Amino acid sequence: MNMVSPGTNSGTLERAVPVLRLEDDADLREIYTCGRKLGQGSFGVVYEAIHVETRTKWAIKEVCKPAPGSSKVEMLENEINILKRVNHAHIIHLKEVYVTAKMTYLVTELCVGGDLKQLLKRKKFFTEDETRHIVSSLADAVVYLHKRDIVHRDLKLGNILVKNAVGEDESDRINIKVTDFGLSVQTGGVGIENIMTESCGTLIFMAPEIMSGRGYTHWCDVWSIGVVMYMLLCGEPPFRSKTKTELYKEILNKEVEFTQTMWKTVSDAAKNLLTCLLKVDPAYRMSANQLLENPWITGDTNVSALPSNVLEMIRHHREKQERTQSQEDISLSSEDTLDPSISSRTASSKTNSNHKSPVKLNPKSSRESRLCSHSTSTKQTKDGVGSIRQDKHKNGSKTPGPPQPTPTQSHAGVKPCTQQPKTLDKKDVSAGQKSASDKRSSSPTIKSRTALVNQRQNTKEKS
Repeated sequence: MNMVSPGTNSGTLERAVPVLRLEDDADLREIYTCGRKLGQGSFGVVYEAIHVETRTKWAIKEVCKPAPGSSKVEMLENEINILKRVNHAHIIHLKEVYVTAKMTYLVTELCVGGDLKQLLKRKKFFTEDETRHIVSSLADAVVYLHKRDIVHRDLKLGNILVKNAVGEDESDRINIKVTDFGLSVQTGGVGIENIMTESCGTLIFMAPEIMSGRGYTHWCDVWSIGVVMYMLLCGEPPFRSKTKTELYKEILNKEVEFTQTMWKTVSDAAKNLLTCLLKVDPAYRMSANQLLENPWITGDTNVSALPSNVLEMIRHHREKQERTQSQEDISLSSEDTLDPSISSRTASSKTNSNHKSPVKLNPKSSRESRLCSHSTSTKQTKDGVGSIRQDKHKNGSKTPGPPQPTPTQSHAGVKPCTQQPKTLDKKDVSAGQKSASDKRSSSPTIKSRTALVNQRQNTKEKS
C-alpha cells in the first residue's frame, strides 16, 4: 500500500487526508467490512462500512474510474480536492481515499438518516421550526464555502444528508451534511474574470442566471437554498411544468407564488424571506450571510426584516419617496378642491384693498354663481347678501346702466365651484335663502331691462 501525493494548488490550505493506493480491490475488505447499501447515483454507490480495527462506522462511496479525458474524471477530482480543503460541522467529512486500477473509494462520515429527499417523501412537509433549523445549518455551510470561493452549484434535497436517524417522535434536531461536490468549483474570487458560464446542476433547483447563459456567480447557491426551503415547507417545488422547456420559462419569468392551502399556516416572515431568496435577478437576491442574520432565522422578532441588499434598500427608498410625493400632491389637490373658501376670501380681500377697475361679469358667470351659491361658506353668504343689498339700493335710485359686480361675484364667475353643497346652520338658513333669491334678482339682464323701463317712463313724464 503506497501513498499517492495529491496535486494541490499553491497557497491552498488542505487537511491531511491520506490518499492510498491498493493493488487490488480485495485489499479494501481487509480494512473495512462493507454492509448495507445506503444509496446510489449516477456517480457511484454508497455503502455502510465498519473499520476492522477500531470498529467505528463509516460510509464508503465506490466510484468506477472514468475513462481518461471524460467529464467524470474532472468531477471526481473536484470532489476529492474540495473535500480536502473543508472542515465544517454541516459539510460531509472526508476521512481518506483509496485508489485501485479500476476503482476509487471515498471514506466519509456515516449519515444514517438518509437524505432530505427521502425524509421529505416520508414526512410530506416539515414544520416551520424544523425548516428554520435545516435552512440555518445549510446557510451556515454555504457561507463557509463562499468565504473560501467555493461554489457548490448542485445544492438539492438529494445532496443534503441527515446525520442522525429521525425517530417517530421526531423530537431530535435534524443534523444535516452537505455532500456531492462533483460539480463544485473553486473560483479565484468575485471579480468579473471569475464569472462562470458552464450550465450545470439539477433543473428544479437551478438558478435562472445559469440557464440564461450570460454568466453567474456564487449567488446561484442562494437560489438553490430558496428552492430547498420552499419544498421543505410545502412538499412541492416552487416552479412546476410538464416539459423542460416550459419549466425553463417558469423559472426565468415567473415570480414565486404561495397558492397552496399549506401556505396559510406559514408565517408571513417565512414567505417574505422566500421572495428575497428567489429573486430572478441575483443583484437583488439575498446573500447567504444575510440569510443567517434574517429575523426569521435568528428568532429575533424585535428586528424588522430589512431589504436583502443595497440595491433593494435603494429601490425601497425611492418607492417610499414616490409614495410620499404622491400623498403630498393628493393632499394639496384635495385642499384646493375641498376648501375653495380660503382662496375666495383671499381674492376678495386683495381686490377690496386695491380698489382696481371692476371686472366684467357675463351671463354665464352669473349662472355659475347661482349654481355655487349653496357651496359657499356662511361668511361668504353674509358678505354676498350685503353686496346684493347695496346693488338693490343703487337700482332703487334709478341710476341708469348695469350695476357693477362685487369682488365676490367676480370670483364666483371666474372659478365655478365643483364641491358638494354644505349643510347650513339653522341661523343662516334664512340668510342663505335670501342670498339665493337676491342673486337671481341681481342678474345683469334683469337689471338692464328695469333700468331701460325707468328711463322710458322718465322721458314720458318730461314730455
